[in-house]
Order: sequence, then structure tokens, then C-alpha cells
Amino acid sequence: MSEKDRDRIEVVTRVVAGKMSAQRAADVEQVSLRQVRRQIKAFREEGVGGLIHGNRGRASGRSLPVELRERVCALLGDAYADYNTSHVRDELASAHGIRLSYATLYRWRRGMGQRGPRPHKVAAHRQRRERAAREGQLVQVDGSAHRWLEERGPELCLIAFIDDATGKMLGALFRQEEDAAGYMAVLHQVCRRYGLPGTLYSDRHTIFESPKKATLEQKLAGETPLSHLGRTLHTLGIARIAAQSPQAKGRVERLFGTLQDRLVKELRQQKASTLEAANRVLQAYLPKFNSRFARPPALPDTAFSPWPRHLRARSVFACHYTRTVANDNTVAFGGLHLPIPPKPDRHTWARARVHLYLHYSGTLYIVYQDRVLASFAHDPNVPVRVDHFVPATPITYAPTPAKRDEAQKASLTTQPPPTPAANHPWRHSPIGRNAQVP
Repeated sequence: MSEKDRDRIEVVTRVVAGKMSAQRAADVEQVSLRQVRRQIKAFREEGVGGLIHGNRGRASGRSLPVELRERVCALLGDAYADYNTSHVRDELASAHGIRLSYATLYRWRRGMGQRGPRPHKVAAHRQRRERAAREGQLVQVDGSAHRWLEERGPELCLIAFIDDATGKMLGALFRQEEDAAGYMAVLHQVCRRYGLPGTLYSDRHTIFESPKKATLEQKLAGETPLSHLGRTLHTLGIARIAAQSPQAKGRVERLFGTLQDRLVKELRQQKASTLEAANRVLQAYLPKFNSRFARPPALPDTAFSPWPRHLRARSVFACHYTRTVANDNTVAFGGLHLPIPPKPDRHTWARARVHLYLHYSGTLYIVYQDRVLASFAHDPNVPVRVDHFVPATPITYAPTPAKRDEAQKASLTTQPPPTPAANHPWRHSPIGRNAQVP
């Protein structure tokens, strides 16, 4: 049973139980209302089996006999091994009276692992795309792993943002690997220098697209799973285009070709051998590159948007998590128990739902109702990764009860339990110790 079948069964079950309308079920399944009514009727008459197609597991009525395929495959492996597919088709029809389509013969040969003697290569047809009209309207992004430091240092990954309209390199950063934290850092650079771009043009990496499939509840709510970087783009209102091939985002690909020639020599001249030194050289090189290769846009007005005042950068450019505070006033994350220090107005947040923001710089914030309860610094010697936090200093926490908790606990142990008053309603209850229950 496929995932689509399971979702269909769940939706129809909800409709039959009266928890969902048929029209809503049609929208979720993306079928007609009439089809949903057929499914409801089949479910009531045949149960779950009525929602699964009757031909499931059956051989196609148009399939060719197995004996015919075995006979043809024997000929393909012996007499016609060096014939091309079109020639084989003609010989089978004339010499053996077997008439097959070209597609069937091609599929059978591929199934045998056999290729034609002269494989044809069809040239890809591509149409040149015009540049965006305004600066900031479309920004191409990508990462390039390369020996940027040659033999002087480790292999690094360069994450770069280039404007499609002008060819200007808006921001760039060297990282140990291509990761979400690096893209957030460069995007923050661009937002501070220029503003919010309109659209990002990227590849189909899981950094941009969550590999998780939408659950049924998300489908019902019209939601799609988002990666951490995808959530950042959604919060900022930045659209994204997923390229189907490297040639589609050729501007950033050609950018890396230029930088692998020129920037490598610049790093060599500056004798950069570490990640920190490479980033210093890179930031100084950006104006030099833009003055040489940037060009004016077709339209003078910019497409960059101003930063929304209601957003905080520490929560936007970060990985988001939700946790429940334990009874000892700690939050569990990444195998750690992070303590929340007491505040003057409140000393415990036990059982409260809090948000954790792991900023791209490594700082981890614990936030409750837009209030930062605690923050922890990341180990500078360990790269920042998604779902992974290494504190700069060991976290030790021995919870001590507050004074008022101690007083309350002492009163509970020393004072006798309260006795109801003489006029308490409990004493006048019609059900007493010796009363008869009718």
C-alpha cells in the first residue's frame, strides 16, 4: 500500500465519520467531488479494499508474453548483439515474423545491460534567459568546494550571492563545508548592505528544500515542510526558484570559474593559509571584483526591500526548535540540559513551551514569549551545524530551591491538615458515613 493510498483511506474515513466535508476531501486529494463520492460509496460497501485500485498487482492485458521476450533477448545476446535497435527491429520482422516497437526493443536491451553499437547523443536545446531588469530582483546563490588555499591550507567551500541584473557579487563567505549556517550568514550580509532581495535562484539541495514529505495534517492545513533556511526565506518573504540544472543558474557557475582563477591568486599573494585569513582577503576582494565585472542594470530603481521592523535578526537567521522546560528548570537539546537562571519576577518556567534559536554564529537563545531567558555561546573551535550545539564552556547546573519554596515545603510538613468548619457544606451533605444511598 502506497503513501497515497494511506492518505486516501484516512481522508475518506474522516468524511464517513463526519469530521470532514466531501468538498474539503476533494481539495486535499486534488480530485473531483464526484470522485470522492465514489470513494465513499466503495468504502461503505467494500471497506478499505474498495479504495485501492482493482488492477493493483495484476499484469497488464497489453503486456507481451514472457516466452516472446525470452526468445528476443536470446537473439539480442547472440545473433544481433552488434546490431543497432532499428536494425534489430527490421530483422526480427523480416526473418522471424516478430513485430515489436522500437521503444519495446530499446527497453529490453537496456534491461539486459546491452547498448547499441553507436549510441546517439542528443544535444540539449537551451534558450538564453534575459537578465533581470532591476538590481535585487533575482539573486543567484551556490557553493563551490575547491582548493582555494592550494597546498597552504584545508579545502574550503565558498558560498557566494551574485545579482543577476548587474553581475555584482553581493556577499560571499568561506566555510569548511556547504551548510545552512553559511547561507544564513551571507544572506544576513546582503540584507544589511542592500536590503531584502526579491527572489533567490538556487539548486535543489536539501539546505533549501526539506527532504521530509508533508504529513496528512500539513496537507490538510495547506502547509509544506520547510528546511531551516527555507523557513528564513519564508519569514523574510523572499521567493525561491529551484534550478533544474547547473546551466540554469549559469551566472553563479561562471562566477566560480572566474574566482577559481583570480581569487586563488589573490589568496596566494596575501599568503592566506587559514579559514579566518581567507575570509579577510575575500571581504577586501569584493569591491575589486565588482568594480571590474559589475554592469549597470536595465532599470535604475532597485528591487531590494527594507528590513521589516518587527523582525529580529537573532531569530530570523537561526535554526528554530521548540522544547518543554523540565521540572528542574532546564531545557534538553543535543544531549545537553541547559539551565534557565531565575529572574526577579519569576524563578521557574517548568512545563512552559519555549523556543530555541541556534544563530548561524553559534549562539543558542532560549526565548519565551519574545523574552530571552538564557543564551549560550558555541565552541569557536567547532563548526556550527544544524541540530548540533557544543557549548564554549562546560555547563554545570545544580538547582537550588527558592526560599519561598522551602518555606512552603516546611509549612506542609509541620502544619496539620486543615479541619472543615462546623458550618462547612461538607458536614451537611446528605450522604454521611451511615447514610443509605437510594
